[in-house]
Amino acid sequence: MSLARPVLVVGAGGFVGSRVARGLAADGRPVLAASRHPLPDGASRAGLVAVRYDAAADLAAAVRAACADAGTPLPGAVVASIGGWHKGAALLDTDPDDWSATLASHLTAHLDVARALVPLLEPGDPYVVLNGAAAREAMAGSGAISVTGAGLAMLVQVLRLEAAQTPAPRFHELVVDHAVAGDDRNEDPAQTRTPAQVVRALGEVLDDPGAPAVVHV
Repeated sequence: MSLARPVLVVGAGGFVGSRVARGLAADGRPVLAASRHPLPDGASRAGLVAVRYDAAADLAAAVRAACADAGTPLPGAVVASIGGWHKGAALLDTDPDDWSATLASHLTAHLDVARALVPLLEPGDPYVVLNGAAAREAMAGSGAISVTGAGLAMLVQVLRLEAAQTPAPRFHELVVDHAVAGDDRNEDPAQTRTPAQVVRALGEVLDDPGAPAVVHV
């Protein structure tokens, strides 16, 4: 009997990524939890296989090594939860170095990770990018997040269009339209989405080859 191919969650050390990884594992899916930072306590007890890496260039090799050590197949799906969210200075007052850092961490990092991981996937395997409300709604104090989020949405569209021209994974954007419950960085949000709601929507995309290109939750 062949082992199920795991879901690889990139950014599993972050607030949303850690909850997505745990939620998918709780649903009975094998999960590889990739992070440049230590995973939250209890990750191994949650059934997660840790994948530590320093840069996107090292990620594919780190995944292969973790799969070999755990005796699990290479991933059959990727969930990219990269970047995060924060509030700061007005856009015109943003420090140029901070602007460049946000572009690198919230947009360029997604392309670098896709370059590293797409060769590990098979045609038709799902590659899902998580995005937030700031990508569609201009937010004062989070201008760099809004700009990079909008760019990320277009990046996924281009990847999906190009993938249609050759055997390749299928690309999707999962947009969390409201604050994720439990995140103290959000100041009195009008609405929230629970991690369970995010995981439920994500699971539907992973399991449905005909899932929409963009899914909102």
